[in-house]
Amino acid sequence: MKQALLLRAHEDAARSGEKLRTLGYAPILSPVLEIAATNAPVPAGDYDAVLASSAKGIEAVADFSQLAALPFHLVGAKTAAAARARGLSPQIVAGAAEAILPLLLAAYAKPAHFLYLAGRDRQPTLEAGLRAAGHRITAVDVYEARAATALREAARMALRANKIDVALHYSRRSVEIFLRLVDAEKLTPALASIRTLALSEDVATPLRAQGISVEVAEKPDEAGLFALLATPPHF
Repeated sequence: MKQALLLRAHEDAARSGEKLRTLGYAPILSPVLEIAATNAPVPAGDYDAVLASSAKGIEAVADFSQLAALPFHLVGAKTAAAARARGLSPQIVAGAAEAILPLLLAAYAKPAHFLYLAGRDRQPTLEAGLRAAGHRITAVDVYEARAATALREAARMALRANKIDVALHYSRRSVEIFLRLVDAEKLTPALASIRTLALSEDVATPLRAQGISVEVAEKPDEAGLFALLATPPHF
């Protein structure tokens, strides 16, 4: 059975691993990030809407009683599902920050005040685009992704033995951490023989900087990433 390397946070990696098994891959889980709530308070404010680009942004907030009446605009189907599980009603949902930004700009022609339930390390696309259009953003870092200090032993052993057939990469930060950890173990040369799949061009950038050939999902979601597994390698 082919082996697939997953670097996502443990809970997400476990779910993705089960999906990979149904496709005939044995997952090797080595989370390089672990998600933790910051317990940051959400300040009261004259918000017009709430934004979240990850389900973690919804799950990290203990009490939505003061926000539930506001429109919720979310990135990702998983984020929308997390909101519905909390009794919230998502209005605008899109698959990526680049996709939701024009929808928000069309819906809010006049300057609005958005509460952004965010992660501590994030891409600036959504905030920068809204601010450039004259909107106000209050971003609260309600969760953070803590970097691992080493790859798991199973991953290190598989890399040393060239037993990994494919690696799936979901975020740029996890890629950057992975590359540092691989370099510390002097295992970077092993990456050349692995089929490398990335969720988006942004995720692929640090891999390409290392000279690694990368296949990028047509759509920036897990379904798009897994669709690559059903196609012959591009390289």
